[in-house]
Amino acid sequence: MKRTNLYLTEKQMERLRQRSEQEGVAIAELVRRAVDSFLAWDDPTYRPMPPTPQTGKSHSSPDKSRGLSGSLSVNSISFGQ
Repeated sequence: MKRTNLYLTEKQMERLRQRSEQEGVAIAELVRRAVDSFLAWDDPTYRPMPPTPQTGKSHSSPDKSRGLSGSLSVNSISFGQ
């Protein structure tokens, strides 16, 4: 997996936090699922890789998810070049 930083609105972060607590999964996992859904939406050949077990602390735990500028640090998504 690759690590990246995303800038999300306060509303997006709040909804992700709520969903994370409801489903008992990390915010990073919710973001990975959303990206997979987006990529599969218009490409029926897209198949996400199966999740791999993570060891250690997640980078998206609610108490450590915000950077200095209010960004969300999410491991596993790579955008750009």
